[in-house]
Amino acid sequence: MPNNYYDLDDILADAEKLPCRFELTVPGLGYLEGNPGKSIKKDTKLELPLWMAEFLATCLIMGDESPSFIRLEEPDFLNPKVLNAIKSNATSVDIHSILPNFYKLIEKWSTMFGNTELIEITMQMLNERSFEINNYASNTNKNINSNFLFSLDEFEKYLFKVTTENNKHMRRWINED
Repeated sequence: MPNNYYDLDDILADAEKLPCRFELTVPGLGYLEGNPGKSIKKDTKLELPLWMAEFLATCLIMGDESPSFIRLEEPDFLNPKVLNAIKSNATSVDIHSILPNFYKLIEKWSTMFGNTELIEITMQMLNERSFEINNYASNTNKNINSNFLFSLDEFEKYLFKVTTENNKHMRRWINED
């Protein structure tokens, strides 16, 4: 998946660590687990940044029965407990504590694995949460103190900011008449 070189959220999502298991012994990569100059043994579990994990998982090895260097394992943000909480009440889930760049990472994960069910769940969640974001952004009360606003990921914070500004401009335009 092509990265947006200038998008800070994209860079931070690429740096998020994912659980991986090495499919074969790789000489010279011991520094990844704190053993410089050594090999990483087959079945070693490590957490690697997404950019490296994606490369090692998709890089094919010629003449070997293993299709790639590593196998990506299911990360915590995709476990059934989180997905069930999102399905049952998306507005009550603290997305920011799960991942600050939740939507970016879901986008990257879904692109790598073509997970259409995850895309549908995430789109439904964004739909539900965007209604709530709009309600808070439309509120003219300056003393908004809500746990929901603290649970927003970076994309949702941007959406809240843009919606608040647009509502402010619309109220100013209506009051000019």
